[in-house]
This record gives sequence, structure tokens and C-alpha cells, in this order.
Amino acid sequence: MNTRSKGTTVPLTFVIFAATALIFFASLQLYQTAFKSFPSSVTTQQQFDDFGNALSTVLTGAILSLPHGGTMEVKETLPQKIAEQDYKMDIDAHSNQIQLYSFKGYSCNYTLSGMSAEVNATVNTTTTYGGMSEVKITLRR
Repeated sequence: MNTRSKGTTVPLTFVIFAATALIFFASLQLYQTAFKSFPSSVTTQQQFDDFGNALSTVLTGAILSLPHGGTMEVKETLPQKIAEQDYKMDIDAHSNQIQLYSFKGYSCNYTLSGMSAEVNATVNTTTTYGGMSEVKITLRR
């Protein structure tokens, strides 16, 4: 009886290595959200929150400093993009909110602390797109 095991070692090693590599790359595809999409969505949310909170803080400060019977005009320069995404901004004085929408599906609302009860606000454009140099908001009490 003559047994030769030399011929099976190389093909068996190749099959094991190829299966291991296939499982590794398949697991990378399955966990793509953990490695790429999740950190990207967190960054997008934080940058939208930073801009929305800064703008609502500016408007709330303007509302608080507005004298009775007075008028104030606030000009705010907008960034070209937020988190490398084009966006749309709506300022609705009646709903007390600033609404930011990304063209990739992200949206968020920021409260303006009872703005409609205090002032009559008008915006030179109700919808502002990123890339405009500035938006002009007029406040009257």
C-alpha cells in the first residue's frame, strides 16, 4: 500500500485560503454600514445641528433685543454645502421653526422659541438654497 499525501496539500491549502478570503470580503460588504454609512450619517447630523442651532440662536437673540414697535433686519451668510451635501432651508415664522432639508433625504427642524407670539417675521425668500450668499430676515414687533 503506497499512500501519497503530497498531492492534496497544495490544493487543499488554496481552497482554505480562498474560502477565508471570500468570507472576509463578504463580511466587509455586510458591515459596510458600520464602517462607512454610520459615521457619515453621524457627521452629517452633527454639521446640520451645528448650523441649525447657530442660526436659531442668532434669530432668538435678535428677537430678544428687538424693541416694542421696532424693526430689525438680520442678514445671515449661508454655507455652500453642509456636510458636503446640497441643502434647502425654510424659515416659517408661523410654525416657529427653521427647517433644513438635504437633497439626499436628511431633514431636521430647529425651534425658534415662540417667535410667532413675539414678532412678525418676514424672510426675503421663504426657501433658501445652499450656495446663496446671504438670506435677509426682517423682524417687526
